[in-house]
Amino acid sequence: MHIAILSDTHDHIGNLEKVVAHIRGSVDAVFHLGDWCAPFMPPILAQLNVPVYACFGNNDEDQAGMVQKRGSQFIWTPLWQEFGMAELGGKKIAFCHYPRLGELLAKTGEYDAVFHDHTHVVRDEKVGKTLLFNLGAVCGIQKGKYGVASYAIYDTERSIAEIIEIP
Repeated sequence: MHIAILSDTHDHIGNLEKVVAHIRGSVDAVFHLGDWCAPFMPPILAQLNVPVYACFGNNDEDQAGMVQKRGSQFIWTPLWQEFGMAELGGKKIAFCHYPRLGELLAKTGEYDAVFHDHTHVVRDEKVGKTLLFNLGAVCGIQKGKYGVASYAIYDTERSIAEIIEIP
C-alpha cells in the first residue's frame, strides 16, 4: 500500500495542485498533518477520491470551515484529540502536527510509524521499531525563507517513506 504524507501546505494552492496531479491514481490513502490554513485547501485534496486522514495544526483557524468543505472521504481527527491513528496495509500509524507529541508516540512502541511536522524540516529515524517521520513542507518555507517544497510516499510493505521534492 502506498500512502501520501503531506503537511504545512499553508495555502500554497500551486504546490498542492502539483502534488495531487503527481499522486493521482498511485496512492491508496493520504495523511495531512495540519497547517492547511484555509477552507479552500481540503477540496483540492478531495479530488483524489481516496481516504484522507487529517488533523489540524497551529495555523488552522477556520477548522469548522475546513471540515465543512472537505469531501466525504476525509477522516478528521476530532478537535479534542491530540493525534489520529489508522491501521492501513497491516501497519499501525499515528499522526499529529507537533514533533514532541510525535516523539512521545514513537517511544510508546505501539506504532509501526508516526508522522508529524510543524518544523518543516525532514526527519527520518527509527525509535525502537517505530519509524518517526517528518516530510518537510508542501509550502516549501523553511526557517522563514523559500526552500525545498516536499511531500512523501510511505510504502507499507517496505516500511519506508520517500521524500519527493515538488518542482
